[in-house]
Amino acid sequence: MRMFLNYNHQHYNLMFASVMLVMSCFITACSDDDSPSENKIISSTYDSLKPIGFGENTTGGNNQKVIVVTTASQLQSAVSGTNQATVYVQGNISLDSMLLVGSNKSIIGLQGATISNLNRSEKAGIFLLKGSRNVIIRNLTLKGPGAYDIDANYSDNICLVGAKNVWVDHCDIQDGIDGNFDIVEGSDSICVSWTRFHYLIEPMAGGSGGSDDHRNCNLIGNSNNTADIDEGHLNCTFICCWWGEGCSERCPRVRFGKVHVVNCLYDGDNYKYCIGYGVYSNIYVEKCAFVSEKAKQNALKDYRNSKDFNIKVVDCLGIDDVELSQGNYKQFIPTYDYKTFDAEKVESILKKDDYGAGATLKISRP
Repeated sequence: MRMFLNYNHQHYNLMFASVMLVMSCFITACSDDDSPSENKIISSTYDSLKPIGFGENTTGGNNQKVIVVTTASQLQSAVSGTNQATVYVQGNISLDSMLLVGSNKSIIGLQGATISNLNRSEKAGIFLLKGSRNVIIRNLTLKGPGAYDIDANYSDNICLVGAKNVWVDHCDIQDGIDGNFDIVEGSDSICVSWTRFHYLIEPMAGGSGGSDDHRNCNLIGNSNNTADIDEGHLNCTFICCWWGEGCSERCPRVRFGKVHVVNCLYDGDNYKYCIGYGVYSNIYVEKCAFVSEKAKQNALKDYRNSKDFNIKVVDCLGIDDVELSQGNYKQFIPTYDYKTFDAEKVESILKKDDYGAGATLKISRP
């Protein structure tokens, strides 16, 4: 049964106390010799500290083979292969090319951790999950070189290609060369929570792809002609995400998948559109806050090319409820358990310095 609940501080703390004690990521002020199981959790009132919705079964490294890395070579070695590993990133790591992430991994930023790749070439991008399974990425700031349309495959800050069971949580993803975070080629069972997307670097024109402003955040499905691999997949939950400064398009843009966008914030001044609904997309937008004039004016864009689609917008701030559909697809309405708060609270909650959207968790060295 679907669960609609508003937050109550005391009720929430009691209900989730047991969950918090067993989480694999630790938000604490412990000493270096504390074992992970002894760390105490300090949570946001509104953050359940676990994957929600389509990505709810993701466990990542499950606190196995815990390692702290400080260099690019250490990080690539730690995230390769299929054995379980829990990898903590410390400090600032600069990449010369994209990292290939295997399966059964948790990649967790200690407080202030940053990974950057400033190449404006086909070597751009940070994390590529190609066929990977069961991966968690948390509390990291990921920096690209700024938007530059080089028309290259797999050059986003995060790119999921046929990946399944992925949870991206409390990350700050900025200035991707092609996009900030794309989900393509049959990827499925994805949760993106408490993550901030923005562009701080002015876009560069003249790339081989032809766009002078490619500040395009999140593409879900990269072709109209991939029903054989995408139909029935590309199912994603975006909860408590913030698309802000500089974002132009694809927040997200969807083909084929069932996508739930809930309690998300749109406050930028550069949107050509926020949410794009494409061929065979099935989107449920719930209790989001469209607070800037650009967000209100350009909330939705039709990319469906007369194909079947559904999109439903309910209880949002700044735009009216709407339900649009064509064809035989039944409107997707989430049936998994999740919690929401009123759209009027979204901006203040997601912009909190402590435990708001972005890399805001205070995770100490294990």
